[in-house]
Amino acid sequence: MERYLKDSPKVHIDRLMTIASPYNMESTSTTAKTSMFKELYQYRSGLPRSLTVYSIAGTENYTSDGTVPYNSVNYGKYIFQDQVKHFTEITVTGANTAHSDLPQNNKIVSLIRQYLMAEKLAK
Repeated sequence: MERYLKDSPKVHIDRLMTIASPYNMESTSTTAKTSMFKELYQYRSGLPRSLTVYSIAGTENYTSDGTVPYNSVNYGKYIFQDQVKHFTEITVTGANTAHSDLPQNNKIVSLIRQYLMAEKLAK
């Protein structure tokens, strides 16, 4: 997105929600940086300054969703912080937090409705 959005002047994005995105691939390290992360980081200045980003991590055991390590999702902060208008990281735990379950997880569906679709949810 950060490399190609400027080539599409008719496209405007103001909100982005990523779910279990492996910004640092399968690395569990808090210090090692993969080539994919380095590229995302290199081009981060191409992100729209008006963008609001929600990065959702699911965890079965506070380290992984069974596929993507939590630390890899957490690396999103290095890409988005101080580059976009707002960056929020949300961690979802409990039932149905395995990687393949996340798109159907009730909490994540509620987050999509609330933050992307701007629906007011009953409390």
